[in-house]
Amino acid sequence: MYKHTLVKSKKEVVIAMINVALNIVYSYLMKITPKKNHNKVILILNNLTGKNINYETMKVGSYNDVQDVLSNINEKESIRKSKGVYYTPSDVVNFIVKSSIKLMDGELCPENISVLDVEHKHYSAFCKKKTAFDPTCGAGEFLLAMLIEKLNIWDNNSKRTTSKDIETIIETIYGNDENEDSVIITKMRLFLEIVERYGVEKCINVPIILNSNFTTNEYVNNPSFNNKMFDIIIGNPPYVEDSKSGLNLNKRYGNIYANILVNAAERLEKGGVFGFIIPISYVSTPRMKKLRDDLYKIVPIQYILSYSDRPDCLFNSVHQKLCILICKNVQGEINIFTSNYQYWYKNEREMLFERTRVIKNAFIRDSYIPKLGNELDVSIFSKIGFKEGRKSILEKVMHTGEIVYLNMRAAFWIKSFMKKHKGSEYKEYRFKDNGEAEFMMCLWNSSLFWWYWVVVSDCWHITRKELNDFFVPNIENYEVAIKLAHELEMKLEKTKKYVGTVQTDYEYKHKYCIDEIHRIDDYIHEIYGLSEEESNYIKKFANAYRVSGGTVNESN
Repeated sequence: MYKHTLVKSKKEVVIAMINVALNIVYSYLMKITPKKNHNKVILILNNLTGKNINYETMKVGSYNDVQDVLSNINEKESIRKSKGVYYTPSDVVNFIVKSSIKLMDGELCPENISVLDVEHKHYSAFCKKKTAFDPTCGAGEFLLAMLIEKLNIWDNNSKRTTSKDIETIIETIYGNDENEDSVIITKMRLFLEIVERYGVEKCINVPIILNSNFTTNEYVNNPSFNNKMFDIIIGNPPYVEDSKSGLNLNKRYGNIYANILVNAAERLEKGGVFGFIIPISYVSTPRMKKLRDDLYKIVPIQYILSYSDRPDCLFNSVHQKLCILICKNVQGEINIFTSNYQYWYKNEREMLFERTRVIKNAFIRDSYIPKLGNELDVSIFSKIGFKEGRKSILEKVMHTGEIVYLNMRAAFWIKSFMKKHKGSEYKEYRFKDNGEAEFMMCLWNSSLFWWYWVVVSDCWHITRKELNDFFVPNIENYEVAIKLAHELEMKLEKTKKYVGTVQTDYEYKHKYCIDEIHRIDDYIHEIYGLSEEESNYIKKFANAYRVSGGTVNESN
């Protein structure tokens, strides 16, 4: 009985929020529209929503205020959060939209990915013929950004804009969401943008077009949109494990965002592009190999940008490690361009996309795509790979021998000890003798291994693949390693902090052991033949975020 009442209450809250949103739109349109057109506005709203609502006039702010209310309303619905659906910030949306347009036009390249301006020699064809679709449109952030881009380009190049021009442009915008209220909100937002620019008189037929171009289908298993193909598909799909989706899936990848990506790729025109923001599992987990392989066949040109969730994250309401994936449907070889893993503070967010750098990545593995972003990354990654006489870390592990303890979770430091540590996250690894064990303790605590782990992993766990692809040369003398390992262990013991939790008694602060770790770095870097420039790069990689533990006093 209680559960039924709770569900009903949530539904009533959602309905109330939607009604408030519609009244805000109504009140704003009444404010900016001549009185003689007020009845037209009501008819248009009823047509857009499919509802006959007794509208109430409310006090409203500016156009931007109204759009902000509409953009955030779905974010407040706990029912959508439980389905893995979250609001996408405008800077992320704009970057994906502009980059997708540039890739479709053949203009996107590593040298200009950080340039967010879009120019069109054939503006009319882009604005009036190139179609855009969001299969899980939510509150319409992506479609609104695409419409604004088209209207800006049109207005900048055309001397006048007729009703027919507006209708032809809006005919290229398509959307879908299984949540009917989301579709209503999206249509409202698109309509508001057009009315704000051109007035109600030029927008009479727009609701008819929007109603025709939007659907409320479940897109994971049913991607058909009247068999229509699109030039650009964009969005932020829900991130839900297959087992929690409640769907009888035709294909299983592990998470339903994967199904949406494949379905979107299959609806692209030749030369078409999709741009999505997705979990970092796309590049970092073996289970997404099937997804990667399926996409390579359809969209072999891929730009993959990777983002941390600390100290700041791309989403406002949830910590999620993410990728921006922008791909093109062409015939030809696989060409993958990647960034390295991006860290930033909140006060650095404004410049995040302007400092984006990518590089063509030839190190594509079955289990992952390494997060490499520049020539130094590429050079260093090649130096820790397989060479004659080297064995992978896993190949050096034995059933008996000297034990090294490795924490199988990490963030800004890899934590490895010779001394036994309490906690289920620690795992024992055995090596043939004390010298090799002390060397492995040094290697795992080194900046080089942490950098490698960031490049290869999901940036949360240490798994077999991280240990299987890091190769260790034959070391004849372990004297230096033993000395460095003892120095680090002593400093860690000296700087540890008692916390007395169920998980552990002490907290070990590697950030207080920088000098010891850098001495280890110098030793390890010489073994792997890193140049002075490469060595300094590894020591400084994300160093400001590492030593702060992902926190900062941003008033400084």
